Amino acid sequence: MDTTIKVTSIHIIFGLIAALLSTGCSVGWFGFKNDVLAFFVAVIILYFVGQFSQKIAGDEISGFSQWLWDGISPFFFTWVIAYTLFVMYL
Repeated sequence: MDTTIKVTSIHIIFGLIAALLSTGCSVGWFGFKNDVLAFFVAVIILYFVGQFSQKIAGDEISGFSQWLWDGISPFFFTWVIAYTLFVMYL
């Protein structure tokens, strides 16, 4: 499988997980409601997923532009759309 597909797929899956955790922080599943913490949960997960993807990809993906389009953008858009849907319907 192509490295770009692997990295993008990993970021999309963890974007959904981050959306669920962020929804829990916003709705109050954990005993508190905090929208700012919900955003920082997503940023922290993005950082660790990026580190994990860097270990998988190695030197095949380099440069900020490639990481932006292969990892950060899919994670961000997945997180925003799923977070919005989860907050509205859960």
